[in-house]
Amino acid sequence: MATFTYEAVNDLGEIIKSTYEAEAKNDVLAMLENKQLYPIKVEETIGKEIKAPISLQRVKLKDIAFFCRQVSALLDAGIPIADALQIIKQQIANKRLQKAVEEVSEEVQTGMSFSEAMKKQEVFPVLFIHMVAAGEVSGTLDFVMRRMAEDYEKEYKMQKKVSGSMVYPILIIIVAIVAVIFIVTSVLPRFTEMFTDVGLELPAATQLMIKMSDFLQQYWLYLFIALGLVIYGLIRFIKTTQGRLWLDYFKLGTPIIGAVNNKVVTARFTRTLASLLKSGIPLMQAMEYVAAIVGNVIVEEKLLQVREEISKGANLTESVRKADIFDPVVIHMVKTGEDSGKLDEVMENTAIIYDQEVEVAVQGITSVIEPVMIILMAAVVGFIVFSIITPMFDIAQTVGM
Repeated sequence: MATFTYEAVNDLGEIIKSTYEAEAKNDVLAMLENKQLYPIKVEETIGKEIKAPISLQRVKLKDIAFFCRQVSALLDAGIPIADALQIIKQQIANKRLQKAVEEVSEEVQTGMSFSEAMKKQEVFPVLFIHMVAAGEVSGTLDFVMRRMAEDYEKEYKMQKKVSGSMVYPILIIIVAIVAVIFIVTSVLPRFTEMFTDVGLELPAATQLMIKMSDFLQQYWLYLFIALGLVIYGLIRFIKTTQGRLWLDYFKLGTPIIGAVNNKVVTARFTRTLASLLKSGIPLMQAMEYVAAIVGNVIVEEKLLQVREEISKGANLTESVRKADIFDPVVIHMVKTGEDSGKLDEVMENTAIIYDQEVEVAVQGITSVIEPVMIILMAAVVGFIVFSIITPMFDIAQTVGM
């Protein structure tokens, strides 16, 4: 099998450039003839094709959502997918995604299906590819792209709300740590010299702060290295199977964080299941896809158990109840959907409810965390100030005597 590069003209007079793998040049010519393309040049690629380096820029959900929205709009306007990709590929800001779409466009121009071309790229989510394949089979690709655009936009907004709620507390913690380190290492030593010269017996708090100051000044480099090693070790640990399990248990089991994560997982489950069912994907296959994207290995294992129960003849309601994953409200909604034969619509409405609950929960956490962090920061700084001011009062009294 060899790789050939070719240039051809279509019925509209447009020049198409791409590559094609075939046994011989005649096979390429036959392919072009079948596609009603008129060859200009067909050459075998000698050696390894040199490709432009792909950007390491990460493809975010908002980039995928924007791409889906563009494709959906063009398909709604009656433009074929091959032409739509040709139009869109120059309008994508993310360079890595732009490169992937450009290669997908070239593959589609040669006759490959949209979903098969997407499988060759690493930037597209697996669920997205399966949804596109289902849309191609059912002839509802425009609906699927519009639906995926909406789902990815909602998922991106949810992620931004959850991650954004942690920005302020983390900022306060960083400011507090920097302030404490500065006071202990730069301000306190000046007072320490004065306290030593006076010869007073220092309070326990002041002695503790002086020892901490000496320790930080002597071993700050070792502490910095140790902190870096701990962070590196945690990152490596989380990437392991046991580490991921531990992290996901922590996400679900922590009193405040767990409540939000449960709502996020529920919203993701109901929204994705609704999209898959509306696209005509069978429940068994849909449960497999949903399990892979919920973002929690514990929930993923339980959803796969649900899928196993369904394969044995159980209904979705009893299987979900037995797995003990979701709130009773979700189980009730699943039962309502099964009984009415409108599981996709009921799941979609449930997803809307839990999207709103995630937003409320995040706002509630933020409203609690902010004053708590401020109080903690004030307590730490107050303790430091107290440990410095108390000996100064003693000095003043001694001088006054």
